[in-house]
Amino acid sequence: MKDIGLIFISIFAAGIVSLLLELSLLREFIYIFGSTAVSNAIIISVFLVGLAFGAYLGTWRKLGVRDENDARRRFAFIQLLSILFIILFFLSKKYFIYHSHHQNLVRFYFIVSVFAPSLLSGLAYAISVKIMHWRGEKYITYIYAFSTLGSVIGGLAHGIVLVPLWGIRSAYICAVLFAGVALYTMYPLMSMMRKFVTAAVVVLAVAAIHLDFADVLFPSESIVFSKDSEFGIVEVWKLNEADARTKHLVLGGSDGDFRLDEPPIDLKVNNIHQSYNLPIDRLIHEQWAQTSLGIVNRVSNVLLLGYGSGVTAAAYLRSPMVGKLDIVENCMPVIEAAEMFFPREYELASQSKKSNFIVDDFRGFVRFTKERYDIIALDHSIEDPYAIGFFTLEFFDQLKRITRPGGVVLLLGKGTSWNTTRLSFKHVYRNINPRINSWLRKGCLYLAQEEFQGVAAGNYEAVRDGLSAEEPVYSDEEVQQLAEYQEDHGKALD
Repeated sequence: MKDIGLIFISIFAAGIVSLLLELSLLREFIYIFGSTAVSNAIIISVFLVGLAFGAYLGTWRKLGVRDENDARRRFAFIQLLSILFIILFFLSKKYFIYHSHHQNLVRFYFIVSVFAPSLLSGLAYAISVKIMHWRGEKYITYIYAFSTLGSVIGGLAHGIVLVPLWGIRSAYICAVLFAGVALYTMYPLMSMMRKFVTAAVVVLAVAAIHLDFADVLFPSESIVFSKDSEFGIVEVWKLNEADARTKHLVLGGSDGDFRLDEPPIDLKVNNIHQSYNLPIDRLIHEQWAQTSLGIVNRVSNVLLLGYGSGVTAAAYLRSPMVGKLDIVENCMPVIEAAEMFFPREYELASQSKKSNFIVDDFRGFVRFTKERYDIIALDHSIEDPYAIGFFTLEFFDQLKRITRPGGVVLLLGKGTSWNTTRLSFKHVYRNINPRINSWLRKGCLYLAQEEFQGVAAGNYEAVRDGLSAEEPVYSDEEVQQLAEYQEDHGKALD
């Protein structure tokens, strides 16, 4: 009975491993398939199926155990399999993420990668029940408590400490270390040779992950910057001339005005495009900022949600019409990448007395700030409209709260909820006039009509519809009256 504490330590450590792997694999899965209701449902369901099947597998008579020591050895062996899985997955994942062009094979690989560790976790749980069977029924109830406590610690460490501070590799390293702890504390009377082999496996696994041997096996020459964050991996990709030309045309340019002023790049977060350094992309962001200043037509306090390349921020700061610019970016590595690849814009944004960098969650900042702004610019690129909460009436209601009368809210981004956004405009104070209506009809791309051409121009037809005739359009006087009413009565009006 004296080693009962070691058994519970092993179960606790195995719980940590389980959650570290589940959350890490969820991030890997999202990089490929996106963060949508479908993808999240698939990975969570696969993980739960693996747990259930593993627990059932542990009850098979063919896998029956002779005694407690036999059960403990099997539990320890499962932890060894977990370590081997982590090594194999980490060394192979870059091939399937960056090199494989077989979509179904990639899907199968990631589904199996989620299923395998959950199967081992379920099997380990079933065997831990058998271990406690020989210790007495009163100890069986403690299994769930220690395993769950380990999962809680693993989940908190993953999201609050490991990934934000040291990246996803640190999560895999910790999973290996705690699997080693679970193995060592559970195995009864381990010989010196087995202790040495166990230590060697753990050390080699940690070294392979820390030194990123996967990058040696499957190098990605197109990636010139890569860093983890709590919002996903931030990468900068080199573009060849053909890809750059295609992006230029997609953004509304033509073959005749295509040019490259510097080696073309694409800044991404979790494999979702954020910024190019192409001249046309710079022009779009610069004219977007200039358009908003022309609409408001007074010295303005500006809130920019999303720093990206910094081109929009620099365009605002160069204008004498901007009195103050608050730049909110929720992902610090984006700013670090922009500093490297857009140095002129970063220098201006970081040194200007008018600018203020804020690293914070967009929703949290908007919800609790006491500032009010003449211009609120949402510069984002997301595939999942719920990922950062931009496309909700609640968020737009908060934007309305911090927008001054006669101010404007602008969106320049990629997303799947334009209709939701369009219908939410009536919940935001704005100064509507023919110029704004024309600007909305261009999908927030303020290019001269002769410039807005090329193969992608047709993509904006639906967006050009702008606001429907049924939606309310407020004059300057009505906006002022609404603002005064809200301040007097403390509530919003539709």
